[in-house]
Amino acid sequence: MKKDLDLVKIVSYLFFDGHLYKDLKCFYFSSKNISDLRKFEKIVKRKFGLKGRFYLNDGGAGRIKTHKYRVFNKKICKELETIGVPKGSKTITDYEIPLWILKNKKFAKEFIRIAYLCEGSMKEKDRKNPRISISMHKAEFLLKNGLKLMQDIKLILKNNGIEATDTGIYDAKRRKDGIKVKHLRFRIKTKDNNKFIKEIGWFK
Repeated sequence: MKKDLDLVKIVSYLFFDGHLYKDLKCFYFSSKNISDLRKFEKIVKRKFGLKGRFYLNDGGAGRIKTHKYRVFNKKICKELETIGVPKGSKTITDYEIPLWILKNKKFAKEFIRIAYLCEGSMKEKDRKNPRISISMHKAEFLLKNGLKLMQDIKLILKNNGIEATDTGIYDAKRRKDGIKVKHLRFRIKTKDNNKFIKEIGWFK
């Protein structure tokens, strides 16, 4: 599996708003915006020559439902796991950003570009300046691993001249299986908002 920007994009989508099945029979990307799914569809087709299926209104508890683009191919799923994509629930899985991405500045920059597309936020009520932030949920017993993931994202930002705040740790809703979960979040320092938008980009 050739390591290129298309593969980095797919890996990042699966790290954040995507999912690799625990039995490795399928991978998917989930979004409220079908246009985002179509971008993922094109990348997968270009990289693997695979055609998946759209599953509309396939998740979400609120009024706005999410949609999924699923690809069933066990061989590709196994290869994705081999190069560092975590399988199963990421909240209760110990994993890190693959070194082949971290050690390549171009790959690392593309990885967090997709990360912010999936998990980034810019809006915050009653504030004059935007607050660009990113967050994730991690089981309390894997808090150290979650903090390492956030630290690696901040390292990539730093390598692009962008400073971030410390990572905040907040209580999150307990999982149905009883596992305690923490919500991790940090933001870009206000002075570097424009630099972030210029260097990384913004989509929301």
